[in-house]
This record gives sequence, C-alpha cells and structure tokens, in this order.
Amino acid sequence: MKNYYYLENSLKMGPFSFEELKEKEIEEETLIWYKGLEDWIPAKNVEELESILELKPPPIPMEENKKTNNEVKKTPKLKKGSTGWIIAGFIFSILGGFLGIVIGGNYAFGKYDKETKTIGWVMIIIGIFSTAIWKSM
Repeated sequence: MKNYYYLENSLKMGPFSFEELKEKEIEEETLIWYKGLEDWIPAKNVEELESILELKPPPIPMEENKKTNNEVKKTPKLKKGSTGWIIAGFIFSILGGFLGIVIGGNYAFGKYDKETKTIGWVMIIIGIFSTAIWKSM
C-alpha cells in the first residue's frame, strides 16, 4: 500500500493511505510526495489522484460572488419593534392618549417587519377606541 504525504502551509502532513487522502482538502496545486518520487509534485500530476480532484467543485467565479453580494445589499432589512416601546404604546393607547396612537403609527408605517406593523395597527385601533371611551365619560 502506498503512503502519501502533502504540504500544507509548508508543513509536511502524512503519511496517509489513498482512502485517508480522499478526506483531506487537497487541490490540484497541493504538493504531494510518496516513496519512489524524487521531489514533491502537484497533485494534478499524480494519475491515481485524479478521482480525488474530480470530486471537488471549482471555485465560484468572482463575477458570481459580486452579483450575489449586490443582490443581498439591495434587500432592505426590516426592523423588529422595541419591546419597551411596544409596551409603552399599548399603555398609552389604553389610557386614551394620543401618544399611543403616535407610537402605533410609527410601527405601522415604519420600516418594520410584518409582525411589528400588525402590532402598530392594533395600538392605533385601541388608542382610537379608548380615546373615544375616555372622552365620552
């Protein structure tokens, strides 16, 4: 059985059997040595290692990386509401204060996620009803 060595960051790694070498992250340019070779050679020049190198997909082209990064940047991030302000908004809404309606409006019309927008609308509705109830008393 042949034992293989390879260089990783100028460190000699091994010995490894062929099966063990499959588990390592060697690339075409990784330098390999085994008994019978005079010097280290790139893995792509070792015929029996072709099957290992074929298993690895090529690197992603830079243009594709740029497109993916740009597409991610275009998507706006939606915020979640602050728990403290949501509680305060409900308290002010129940007490019939316009401040509860204002806080609810901020959440309902701001750049918040769907759940927070819904909470904002609930605050507005509670605020309107409680204001009407408090004024009628």
